[in-house]
Amino acid sequence: MIEGVIGSGSMVQGLKGEMGASMVRTREIAHRVANAANDRTASFEASLSAAMNPDEVDLEVEMVKLADEQIRYEAMSEILQKMYGQIRSSVRSV
Repeated sequence: MIEGVIGSGSMVQGLKGEMGASMVRTREIAHRVANAANDRTASFEASLSAAMNPDEVDLEVEMVKLADEQIRYEAMSEILQKMYGQIRSSVRSV
């Protein structure tokens, strides 16, 4: 019976999957930020070529994305904790 509540098609599994995807996005953003920060401390030539590169990472935009992803992850985590609390409460009531 409990498998039906927390089975593969449940909202719990969906939240877990979204949290995993959020962690991947967070790592990607953090990687871009770290690379951009390292590029800024590199030599003048590297800085010059990065300045001419149209794909240059905007740290401010990336930091906003990172903060947004962290807020999203924390919200999903709280929802998941509440769902587990409800499941625990239901099991104890039986």
